[in-house]
Amino acid sequence: MRRRFLIGILIALPFTVLITGCGGGVNGEGTNTYPQTGGVTIVRADSFNDQGWDMFAKGNYDSAIAQFQKVLSDSPTAEEEAEANNGLGWAKSRLGMLTDGMPWFEKAKALSDDAKVGLASAYVQKGSKADLETAVSILLTELGKGNSHFHYTPRRPTGVTDAEVHALLSYCYAALGNVDEATDQMDYAKELNPGWASSTIDQLDKMVEFLQR
Repeated sequence: MRRRFLIGILIALPFTVLITGCGGGVNGEGTNTYPQTGGVTIVRADSFNDQGWDMFAKGNYDSAIAQFQKVLSDSPTAEEEAEANNGLGWAKSRLGMLTDGMPWFEKAKALSDDAKVGLASAYVQKGSKADLETAVSILLTELGKGNSHFHYTPRRPTGVTDAEVHALLSYCYAALGNVDEATDQMDYAKELNPGWASSTIDQLDKMVEFLQR
């Protein structure tokens, strides 16, 4: 009974552990505003994305959401729309509205690796066997393209690193009973971040060790 209770607690932790915690115009080219036309500066949708992430970094999640929503009402490109949906997912998740955050990640994940990580983390928090298998599929197949030692480079300051993503994948494998895969992923996470002691990776490592007992 005690072990089942502790596993229930551990299942709920990884998303909380992780979710605490590049400018330019369209496709990273140009500036964020068009030249003035008739004395009026026309602001690109991507400028609102940048403003939203500035608010996000300051912990002003409601204000960030407002900026991301401006993007969606500003005839965005497909990439700008994905960036806004990704931002909405992260901001809503930081506010604790996970059920609201997941649909935004889903909308963005085809064009956003950050959204893939957010969505996978949300599935981990849900915690059922099927949810964990979905998280593994998102991280290994969609993000990693089948390469277990893939590299994740965040586009936006979500607070989640490449090493932490592999530690989270290790946790998923451990919870699913895949010991070898869990060990491989955790070893790789530590290789990516040699200073892992007393970090998020250390916390996830302890969870993995418990699940493998």
